[in-house]
Amino acid sequence: MGKRFKDNGDGTVTDTEEGLMWKQTDGFQDQSMFYTWFKAEDYVRVMNNNKFASYSDWRMPNLEEAESLFGEDSSIRDCDRFEIYIDQAFSPGGGYTTWTCDLKPHNGAVIFYYRYGHASVNNRDDPSKDCIRAVRTLTEEER
Repeated sequence: MGKRFKDNGDGTVTDTEEGLMWKQTDGFQDQSMFYTWFKAEDYVRVMNNNKFASYSDWRMPNLEEAESLFGEDSSIRDCDRFEIYIDQAFSPGGGYTTWTCDLKPHNGAVIFYYRYGHASVNNRDDPSKDCIRAVRTLTEEER
């Protein structure tokens, strides 16, 4: 059995088990800033407009996809030098959360914490310390 997470050498990582492709860096690494949910949406839109890694179908992950990256058997360091539990195919130095497309009442959206392995709900206008990890679903030809 090969490695689950494959560094594609173009700034992307393929999750061979889930059939997903992730951007190797997150929004914090790319822009040196944290994101509101709306800014995270803009980040993904710009990636698509620029056809990052030749694709224009990047999006915010849903909670299940975000959670699928978490694994206690592998870790890298985040921007605060704490461990986040995602595969070493991803670049260290990023944020420790990702916004998801899972919306909640009262302007809420679900975030997932890679330090602790659990989800929470934040206000979509809250720019505190949240980040974005962009993902796309592999096509049949890519699998």
